[in-house]
Amino acid sequence: MPSLATVYEPYFPIGAAVEPQTLLSQGNLLAAQVNSLVAENAMKWERIHPRPGDDPSSYDFTGADAIVEFARAHGMRLRGHTFVWHNQVPPWVFQDSSGQASKTDVLQRMRGHMSALLAHFRGEVYCWDVVNEAVTDTGEWRADSPWFRAAGADDDGDGVPDYIVQAFEHARATAPGVKLFYNDYNIEGGAKLDRVVSLVKALRGRGVVDGVGIQGHWSLYGPGPELVRSAIERLAALDVEVQVTELDLSVYRPGDSSSLAELSPGLAAEQASRYASYFKVFRDEAEARRLTAVTFWGIADDHTWLDSFPVTGRKDWPLLFDTHHRPKSAFRAVAQW
Repeated sequence: MPSLATVYEPYFPIGAAVEPQTLLSQGNLLAAQVNSLVAENAMKWERIHPRPGDDPSSYDFTGADAIVEFARAHGMRLRGHTFVWHNQVPPWVFQDSSGQASKTDVLQRMRGHMSALLAHFRGEVYCWDVVNEAVTDTGEWRADSPWFRAAGADDDGDGVPDYIVQAFEHARATAPGVKLFYNDYNIEGGAKLDRVVSLVKALRGRGVVDGVGIQGHWSLYGPGPELVRSAIERLAALDVEVQVTELDLSVYRPGDSSSLAELSPGLAAEQASRYASYFKVFRDEAEARRLTAVTFWGIADDHTWLDSFPVTGRKDWPLLFDTHHRPKSAFRAVAQW
């Protein structure tokens, strides 16, 4: 069986999202197939900084450090994910004794958290998703985010919520050698892509962003490969790196709440064809020096977030290896084009 990391070495690193427990259950497969890792949850705020304060007892690096050690032992690159996101943040970040904490206090906590992680993972993490999913599908700033509610005012008048700008500026000042990314889903076109383009232009003008992550939580039904190509090229034209950061292909149509008992041969063939068409785009864009990495959100179908979202308990089969870690037809389509 070919190694994806080896096959794609002329193009870009191949990555996978992992949990500490999947390093045990999927370690051999990961070691054989990928040369880059990202923590699926272990570096998110609720896992790594669950308690108030900035003293060492407030942090729990156990799970994240296991991923660092695995990456180091196998010569893998490591992405950091994520500092500022509206989910998986402890309520204390936005609270004080009177209720809602002030903008000043929230931003101070954000900077302290970022400084601690940037220092702890210095020399191990080559890039960070600094801000994740700050834009709605209709191209507005995500007003329901606790970050926006606490620090979303645009006091400097640059058109970008202050918490986003200050997060990127602090990351740049604290870790000037680390690549800084904005990361989001459904940014292949439309008003959401327009907003992300304007955001990146503003951050690029300040010299504080290096790349954009197109998550790639797609399905057998879209988006079309040429739409993906167009988005990569439009973002790369802003003089930033573009990476696909969270790739998986659900076998369900968006909005479908039905459930399948198994992955049929027909659906497996459709998935293989769709993966093949995307990776043709990825190779083309890598050769044009516009795409610099592709990371799957997992490695095999025995562990995927899509088994609990959007329909809890519904089995999905979005990755290149099956639940027994055997290569699917999708793997062969990607590895042996």
